Amino acid sequence: MKKSTILLTSAMSFSLLFSGLSATTETSPTTTASKMHKQITQVSAPVKKIQTLYISNVRENAGTKYKVIASAKKGKVFTSYATKKVGSTTWHKVKINNKTGWISSTVVKSYSSKTLKVPFVSQLAPVNAPFGCEGASLLMALKYKGYSNDGLRTFLDEMPKDKGGNPYKGFAGGNPYANQNGVFQSIFPKPLTAYGKEYSSNVANGSGYSTTQIKKELDKGNPVVAYATLDFKKPVWAKWNMGSAGTKKIVDNMHVVTVIGHNSNGSYYVADPNSKKEKYWVSKTNFERAYNALQWSVVVR
Repeated sequence: MKKSTILLTSAMSFSLLFSGLSATTETSPTTTASKMHKQITQVSAPVKKIQTLYISNVRENAGTKYKVIASAKKGKVFTSYATKKVGSTTWHKVKINNKTGWISSTVVKSYSSKTLKVPFVSQLAPVNAPFGCEGASLLMALKYKGYSNDGLRTFLDEMPKDKGGNPYKGFAGGNPYANQNGVFQSIFPKPLTAYGKEYSSNVANGSGYSTTQIKKELDKGNPVVAYATLDFKKPVWAKWNMGSAGTKKIVDNMHVVTVIGHNSNGSYYVADPNSKKEKYWVSKTNFERAYNALQWSVVVR
């Protein structure tokens, strides 16, 4: 064998090894360099996240001629470990069902998300505080930042109260553990922020913040306590007697959660103290409809 042939064979073997092609796609040493270049492309370095636009096939190698090894549901998020271009189509190397396969760029889009690992605090157990969502949500944010080690009962017991029923001054009615007829049992952002400041001066009243501002806070690593609605349903308005504040129109199905992330789909990741799911994604439409009713929030920086 000529020296030039040996060198060409070695170069082609290295390209095949680097590209990750299976033995079934190897080309004989007689294949020209130009033909080899058309068949395979160098694999890129790792990567980014991608998300399927439709129910999509994952194949054993890059190209539609290869066997389908799995079907990915619409909205499935993958890590793209490498890419390979076949013809005019880019393929992504992914893992599914403990298998490695390839998915076409024509059925995916780029995906990004920012989430904070906020410790979860339930208002249901072990402490049953059916009206303690504001305190539980703030406590989660404070714990994440390392500002508090309190348990929920201690935190709620020390929270400012207004037994006259004015949530603009403190927790209305004074008891988050049981229903009090005729009282709108909540604590609004101003007194909740003041309570948070007892733990850290980095707690701020974010009322009036747009959802864009909330996302900016999340991108900086700051959880946001947001006044929304229970299960992110459509806001229901009603008039309530709020003690010394008089009669006020308020969102009757108000609920408070900790916002801990967002993604490129426009969805928001929340820690919901009233949910057994604990943390879950909420669509852009549902979250913004609920939050924008009041645009009340508390930011923990």
